Amino acid sequence: MNVQEIFRPKTSAKASAVDLLAVLADAPSVETVRNLIADQAIPHARAQTGTIDDAVKLLQALERPPRHLLVDVSGSAMPLSDLERLADVCAPSVTVVVIGDRNDVGLFRSLLEIGIQDYLVKPLTVELLQRALSARDPAIEARTGKVISFVGARGGVGVTTITVSLARHLADETKRQVAYVDLDPYGGAGNSMLGLRTNNALTELLLGTRATDPDSIVAAVVPASDRLSVLSSELPYEAEFALRPGSVAETIRALKRHFHYVLLDLPAPGGHIVTEALDASQVVCIVADPSVHAARECVRLMRFAEERVGEPVVSVLLNNPLEPVADRVQVKDFKRALDRSVVHELPHDPKSLARAENLGEPVSTRGKRPGFDAAIVRIANGLTGREVAAAPVPWYARLMKPGRTP
Repeated sequence: MNVQEIFRPKTSAKASAVDLLAVLADAPSVETVRNLIADQAIPHARAQTGTIDDAVKLLQALERPPRHLLVDVSGSAMPLSDLERLADVCAPSVTVVVIGDRNDVGLFRSLLEIGIQDYLVKPLTVELLQRALSARDPAIEARTGKVISFVGARGGVGVTTITVSLARHLADETKRQVAYVDLDPYGGAGNSMLGLRTNNALTELLLGTRATDPDSIVAAVVPASDRLSVLSSELPYEAEFALRPGSVAETIRALKRHFHYVLLDLPAPGGHIVTEALDASQVVCIVADPSVHAARECVRLMRFAEERVGEPVVSVLLNNPLEPVADRVQVKDFKRALDRSVVHELPHDPKSLARAENLGEPVSTRGKRPGFDAAIVRIANGLTGREVAAAPVPWYARLMKPGRTP
């Protein structure tokens, strides 16, 4: 049975949402899950035979992630590696229960360490499944996507260009679900760089006129690609905007449950929007240019960000939006002013950036000289922990364990 035969109607661009999805290797196990569905009257549930690859295809066809996912690793020589493929399409909010045929304590512990809710050994029973799905682990509930804020030390330093480029790279190269959020209610340049129009959903969420339940969040974002979604607004300049206290944090919490990475493009420093965003961030990237004023403001922003309740990791991105001249601040002097040894520098690359911005394309440097795109890759590798070549780290451990860098 293929994906199109499972979900109806066929005319729908996306398959219907389900709360429970089970893809298991053998018919008796599937029948047990179906008995559970009937006994508990679980709405919007699906159970079928299949493999991890079938589960991946089904998740791709769903209009929103299921609440619970049952997958089977029976007979798999490398179950952790097989589950890693699932990470490409599985949102952080999904509770995953793994079914297997090995009573292996080591495997059980490894699965729990990477964030799987439970590991059940066949044969299955309705009671066993019910206990696994009803269990509530606060640590698992906390495993959500990573929030990264980008804020400029001054205007015109390239915050949006960097944030959009990183969002595109993360979506294309890490194969994770990425949300780009332009938190300027009056609109920034992000939509034009992505070739999109805003639906003004951001201000609806911040004003409380749109709910933050799963369906509303899915409807609020505008897709830029299969893995990149955008949340923004573009209020008229004369419109008054009164932020609902706590609404920024509430919106970010909802986004974290649906996206592996939430990239926040912040307006000018100051105000409740920026404060709530920084409080909710795990990483704060301060973008500056090589100038005395930017260095001064960067120090202030670093101090402000490091004092936030979430204690985010603070990084400094030194961009060169203007052509380098002799009297600009040198990198070594900039680092000394910040009393910080690590500052990520992005080169002056006007040709590739102009093409990307005006044609709505990803930044691509054509030539042998490393350009802006190479710097974006380095920064992305630092944010995702891919700087050191190593064996693949299990997906939940990398993406969703509290205190861990994905």
